[in-house]
Amino acid sequence: MEAKKFWELIKKIFRENAGEVLGVYFDGEKIFIARLTQKFETVEIDFDGSEIEKLAEKISQVCGQKNWKTTAVGLCLREEEAVTFQTETANVPEKEIPALVKSWAVAQAGADAKFSFIKVGEELWMETLPKSAVEETFSAFKKFNMNLCALSVMPADSLTKIHPYDRTEFITEIIRNKTAPNLLATRGGLWNWQKISVAAAGIFLTALVIASIKLFIDYNSACEKLDAAKISVENLREDLALKKNLDEITAELHRRNELAVQVATSKNFNLLINLGKISDAEIHLTKIRVEENFLELEGTTEKSAALKNYLGRLKNSVAQSARLESSTERDDGKIIFVIRASL
Repeated sequence: MEAKKFWELIKKIFRENAGEVLGVYFDGEKIFIARLTQKFETVEIDFDGSEIEKLAEKISQVCGQKNWKTTAVGLCLREEEAVTFQTETANVPEKEIPALVKSWAVAQAGADAKFSFIKVGEELWMETLPKSAVEETFSAFKKFNMNLCALSVMPADSLTKIHPYDRTEFITEIIRNKTAPNLLATRGGLWNWQKISVAAAGIFLTALVIASIKLFIDYNSACEKLDAAKISVENLREDLALKKNLDEITAELHRRNELAVQVATSKNFNLLINLGKISDAEIHLTKIRVEENFLELEGTTEKSAALKNYLGRLKNSVAQSARLESSTERDDGKIIFVIRASL
């Protein structure tokens, strides 16, 4: 109990103040920004462009004009900007879900894919992006002194809320309550590293002063004890490093073995792996839906020929019953398509 109180005190001291959080959503024509404090303030601005750095600059300018803090910012992506997948996980052990999500993400976005997920009841919702896309977005916001703490797509079961500010509120709640899904969850979010650095320097200085006093009092005795302590510490460090390495290897082998068994018997995830194998740079899948006897793919492309070729590979390698359910050309020339198949 005391340890818990101590940890809460540490978090209170060294985390940024989350009393003011900004949520952002860009629908392709307008930027929607919501400021969450004791109340919910919003602003809507026009933006003609697609470069993430220009978008970040515009957001920074608006926040500067309104004197809004940018120490905790979240960006809610559009559905087509990431690959998402929703499925049931009734037969998947809780501890295996992260490994399964990672396997899916690697198949969709490459070996260095960033991914996150959220489980509600028996439903699992996942999202993934290439690491380069996540890093580009984070760096763009950092360039304009904005601390991007959350990056996510609003889960499919929440998209019945169609107002853009529902998305900004969704991303602010991820920051405020430290919830999933969040493609930036591994970055440490709201920790104030300046405070931590100062505290660490203070602790080091205090330790140095104490050590110096002791050396002056009994230099020879202190040197002998220090040498003995160094030897003990080095021996202990070697033992701990060896044990840690062996434990990690054992745990990884065990995890991979269990994952291999799970993946081998999982129809849905084997299907996802096969989809990854026929991926095409000219085809961008925005939604994958798999049920027991049904597969549905939604996506975009700029070439009808690429869609035709992809459908052919899908029939040959994944599902022979695959058919083009619909395709619509938007004003910007992109083709939105839906493919369905019986499994």
